Amino acid sequence: MAARFWVGGTGTWDASDTTHWAQTTGGAGGFSVPASGDTVTFDANSGGGTVTVNTTVNVTTLTAGAFTGTLDFATNNNNVTTSGAISFSGTGTRTINMGSGTWTINATSVSPLCFDITTSTNLTFSSSSANLVFNANSVARVAHFGTSTTYASLTLGANSTKGIFNYNATTAITFGSVTIGSGNTLGASQGITTTITGALTMTGTSSAPVGLMSNATGTNAATISVGSASTIDWGGILRIIKAGAGSITATNSLDMGGNTGVTITVPSGGGGGTVPYVIG
Repeated sequence: MAARFWVGGTGTWDASDTTHWAQTTGGAGGFSVPASGDTVTFDANSGGGTVTVNTTVNVTTLTAGAFTGTLDFATNNNNVTTSGAISFSGTGTRTINMGSGTWTINATSVSPLCFDITTSTNLTFSSSSANLVFNANSVARVAHFGTSTTYASLTLGANSTKGIFNYNATTAITFGSVTIGSGNTLGASQGITTTITGALTMTGTSSAPVGLMSNATGTNAATISVGSASTIDWGGILRIIKAGAGSITATNSLDMGGNTGVTITVPSGGGGGTVPYVIG
């Protein structure tokens, strides 16, 4: 694994130009373009201006919290894949344009956060067309999606390990759609409203159920507003307040308590799985 730092300000991140890649912060350019296994950092020594991404990105981590320029994925809408965390959290006067590509994040840890905008000071952020996919098999992951943020979609791939994906946001958060695969419990941010303008679709099995719960402890509920008919199959639901014009209908599912507005039908029999991390 190699460390790669952007240097020299304005330029294009493509598949061949090594001019802007150094192996230390503020160091000399000329090192290889980051690839799978490499960490990528944009920081205070990267220079200002605009970095235009014009290649499919596949790296270990991507960090840009101390950057003082514009990181533009929107011109070419490239896909981004990381095996570890993405962090835009920090205080640099930075602009991040995520574009309309698919961002696949395979981070497995709680710390660091798998996607982190906990601190959004001086950040101009555009993400409304971006598709977020979290595919790791992990017992616990946490994301912080930032302030007044909209994403085109959120997808959790099937999780053979069975675990929880908790997310937080500073203020209201909106997804165009949310799709949750088997073995995942989605821990929704309490204290704010999560708006899904389309549908929430959660598909578990009798041996690998899904879960939907507030990420808080005690009796604090999470509000989820859905714009169209939403479905949960083979799940457990805990401390969820349904809002919006759409319905949430859970079949083959268990009411774990503290829910409002969710229609829940218990399994007819035969279920043998444990809903991951859905506990009172």
